[in-house]
Amino acid sequence: MTVSAELAEIRDWWAKRSQPMMQMLTPQVSPIAGTADDQITPDGIDNPYWELVRQLPSVNGGREGSTPDGYARGLPVGRHLLTRRYSWAIPSPGDIAWLTDVLDQRGLLEIGAGSGYWAWQAEQAGIDAIAYEPSDPADNDYTDGVEYMPTRRCGHVAAAHHPDRVLLVCWPTQGDPWAAQALAAYKGDLLIYVGEGRNGHCADDAFFGLLNRHWTRIGSSPDHVTWRYTHSGMTAYRRNTIS
Repeated sequence: MTVSAELAEIRDWWAKRSQPMMQMLTPQVSPIAGTADDQITPDGIDNPYWELVRQLPSVNGGREGSTPDGYARGLPVGRHLLTRRYSWAIPSPGDIAWLTDVLDQRGLLEIGAGSGYWAWQAEQAGIDAIAYEPSDPADNDYTDGVEYMPTRRCGHVAAAHHPDRVLLVCWPTQGDPWAAQALAAYKGDLLIYVGEGRNGHCADDAFFGLLNRHWTRIGSSPDHVTWRYTHSGMTAYRRNTIS
């Protein structure tokens, strides 16, 4: 589906919601667009997911646990509709600006990049980004099947080859060891992690054990937007000692 068609569907939902009965059946929501919490995509940057998400019904300006699940299609069916339609985490303009500051002109290495969307946003912002993903985006149920930038067909072992770059791990598969394996293979000193914490829907205990033992949190993006009932964050960690 094109962005214009998707926006038309969202506009149609808002038009239907203006009817009294629909207002009774749906929560008090509003789009992020046009509010004090809105984030404007910089000129020359293409971020179609964000342009859609900022028009979706949300509460709390899209902050922690804010975007009502499924209401963009008029279906209160849970967050899986939105994660499958867009992705688990949408890079907002504020996220990318924060990432640029944290990297301070260093290159970025994304492991488990999916469709390459996050790396694509980083690259548009002037960041030298490399993305690795072992499977084709067309085979991933949590992408739209489009490869937004070329991803290299390799898994967690690729983390060992780029100690000079900053490692990005975004929403690693729940209960899967690949995120822990990538973090163990990585010999650099800076990690950007996007996702939920321990006992959430990301990675496994081994990954969070490594974080607790060897890494220190140094900051988080203040502009990260997350789906309702999804406690996602975007956090930078510094390695305690280089091994």
